[in-house]
Amino acid sequence: MTSPHQEKSTERGLAAQATRLVVKGVAGVRDKTTGPLLAIARFIVYGFALLIISAAAVILTMIALVRLTNQLVPAEIWATYVLLGLIFTLTGFFLWSKRFN
Repeated sequence: MTSPHQEKSTERGLAAQATRLVVKGVAGVRDKTTGPLLAIARFIVYGFALLIISAAAVILTMIALVRLTNQLVPAEIWATYVLLGLIFTLTGFFLWSKRFN
């Protein structure tokens, strides 16, 4: 005849195995779902931060370029705008012509 102590340990053993199985299954599902979602979230956050920093850098560079050109060109500010507009337009035409190559 089996003792009650052995029956309880068997039940604990089955309960522990079931618990391990459930925990392992939940961990596997979590790794397959949460991992990719975290990677996507990081990509979005870092991409947005990079976009904001790049926009600020471009704006500050343009401001510095206008101020520098205005100091170097002996005419009014409109000459600076015409000169920079011409440079950017020619650059745009050049890049537009290379778009299919």
